[in-house]
Amino acid sequence: MTLRNIILIIGLSLFLIWYVGSWAYQSQYLAPRKKLGDEIARYTQAIDGGKQNVAAMRLFWEQNAGYYYRSLPAAPNDARSQYGFWLLELLQYSGFENVSVSDAQPTRVVLGANYPFTIRCTGSLSQLSYFLFEFYYAPFLHRIASLTLTPMEGNTEKQTFSLTINALALDSRFYPLPNQLPQGFFIPRLFFNDLTMYQVISDRNLLQTAKGGVDRADYTFLTGIIEKTGDPTEAWFSVRTDDSRIVAKLGDSIESGSFSGKIVEILEQDIVLERRDGSRWLLASGESLNEAFALPPETAVRKE
Repeated sequence: MTLRNIILIIGLSLFLIWYVGSWAYQSQYLAPRKKLGDEIARYTQAIDGGKQNVAAMRLFWEQNAGYYYRSLPAAPNDARSQYGFWLLELLQYSGFENVSVSDAQPTRVVLGANYPFTIRCTGSLSQLSYFLFEFYYAPFLHRIASLTLTPMEGNTEKQTFSLTINALALDSRFYPLPNQLPQGFFIPRLFFNDLTMYQVISDRNLLQTAKGGVDRADYTFLTGIIEKTGDPTEAWFSVRTDDSRIVAKLGDSIESGSFSGKIVEILEQDIVLERRDGSRWLLASGESLNEAFALPPETAVRKE
């Protein structure tokens, strides 16, 4: 074998060694390391995403845990029967008559189910005020979707009420809900934590016109505030039903139609009237007694 052939064989061997070594380095070392690095990055990203999801779920729970404690039972039969029974008890306790409570099939909503209930009953506006106070004082996730009042013919004190109520039950897969109604109350839904502040609704005789009668208070207007030298300031009222006039001073009582109260302040263009329940009403010149504006409760003198 000549030297030339020996050199060619050695060169070819070295090339093959380099080629095989390079291929082995690329395929057996670099490629697996790159694949491993990509998998580590992918799993790291998944772990980071999982941590973010857990943090978001924890934040969601911290912000919305109260809703789960106020949810109806997740089981449909428990939700319908227990909440329907609660409505029936509240209506009867409020003093309503001819009470009926019916429910329909629930509908799916985000994170839960909506349970519709329909109520029909007869009673007074005072009883309705009590029912609404207790309804919104309760902790449940519910609301009144519609309310219809129909005056009863031949009875000026009672009306027929029709209400549609929606109550919400959240899915139990997010939180293990009990199979009983929530207990306690939920004050933030009410502006006043005192039923007497809402009884003024029934005192205003809202359905007087619908009943076919005329409320004299609607036609008794404050027409002027008269200042006389050396004499107390007078408030003049014009009663347009009979063209009569009422002249009253500070402390005098005003009785007209459904309105009953006394003058406790006389201002330049307004007067302040106090009703029997201690609530105060601002009446501007040119307005009727039933157009008086209710003042904040802190100005009222509450009777013990």
